[in-house]
Amino acid sequence: MNINKNVFLWSLYDFAVTPLVAATGGLFLAQWLVLDNHLPDIWYGGVFSLTTIVLLLTSPFFGAWSDQIGKRKPFLVISSICLLVAGVLLGITATSHLPSMTKIILVLFFFFVIQYTYQTGLVFYNSLLQTLSNSQTVGKISGIGQLFYNTGWLVIPFVLYPFATGKISLWGEPGRAQVFLPATIIFALCSLPMILWFREEKAKKPRAVIGLRTVCAKTVNGLVTLWKENKNVLLFLVAFMLVADALLTEALYFALYLDRLFHVSEMDKMLVVTVFGACLMLGAYFFGRWSDQYGTKKMLLVSCFILLSTFIAFGANNIFLLTYFFAAVFGIGHAGFWVTSRALLVKISPSSQSGEYFGFYSTFQKFASIFGPLTWGVITMSLNRHGTISYRVAVFALAIFTLVGTLLMMQVKEVVQKCK
Repeated sequence: MNINKNVFLWSLYDFAVTPLVAATGGLFLAQWLVLDNHLPDIWYGGVFSLTTIVLLLTSPFFGAWSDQIGKRKPFLVISSICLLVAGVLLGITATSHLPSMTKIILVLFFFFVIQYTYQTGLVFYNSLLQTLSNSQTVGKISGIGQLFYNTGWLVIPFVLYPFATGKISLWGEPGRAQVFLPATIIFALCSLPMILWFREEKAKKPRAVIGLRTVCAKTVNGLVTLWKENKNVLLFLVAFMLVADALLTEALYFALYLDRLFHVSEMDKMLVVTVFGACLMLGAYFFGRWSDQYGTKKMLLVSCFILLSTFIAFGANNIFLLTYFFAAVFGIGHAGFWVTSRALLVKISPSSQSGEYFGFYSTFQKFASIFGPLTWGVITMSLNRHGTISYRVAVFALAIFTLVGTLLMMQVKEVVQKCK
């Protein structure tokens, strides 16, 4: 399949966000807070959960708004600018000589802004998939975007590694605090091509002035319709929510899990992430092709069973070398889940409401994350005196989320909707 300019630019944006996701994720920011500043895990997860609550209340409104306007790119440009500003401010603050608690509070605030604008931007980014594909190519194009994102995860951590280990310091406090500014610069450079050259199809309806009351009414009506008339999509979203929550929580705390259970070096953590990232690329490519060939739902369920098995393996594992194997398998299932779930939603949701339904997608993706990071934080804090057992119990809790989500996903009907 040939990749046209718009597909390439759309996929490049998926690569562009990986520096900020990596820098503010479990690999660097979580360790900066927990290991460098000696805070409980729940501080990091708590801010993530607070972001979820705000997203829950707002992201469907933005999705419905973009549906009425008929454009997604303007919203994505605004969210990108907010990401850039928040990333710069977080980087400056983390490396400053402010009092410790003041610095931590400000960093957590900017982390909140980055997470909120990033996840809100995904509503518009994901809904562009419909304009780039049809029912025969949606899986492949979704897989290409995921492939670019996974390539970022394979490359970016090594780019940031010299900053995190003190080999390169821009200014101020050395160590993990140094990664945030270069990550923001890379994001700015790699997101610029889409902002400048991506051409969205002209809206079929003229641009209209949309009032807040209209947007709220449309969103509420959409939620009511979803509950009353489209229970298949609702079931999919609930199932997706539970599995996605386990994956998002795992991403937040994976580096801390390795540190607490195996006391490994930063390079060991990077190598595990590299294996994971390489297999993410393979998973994105093959699941993208297989979902179009064998059925999107079937391949989505395969990815869910892979994830469930590896969560159980991670919780029981006592040998660090086995972590490389489990990370490889987990990477394949992880990529497969995101590729196929995004493609399945395109198939089973009304084509005229893609922005609104991807708003629901983003909302449900984050809804259970109110509980996921908090569950992890509460478990590790309450069982702290039992050492590594607390982290094993937390991982098994994620396996339970995945199991319930998989059982619900089995009940979803794969009803193909005509794509524009």
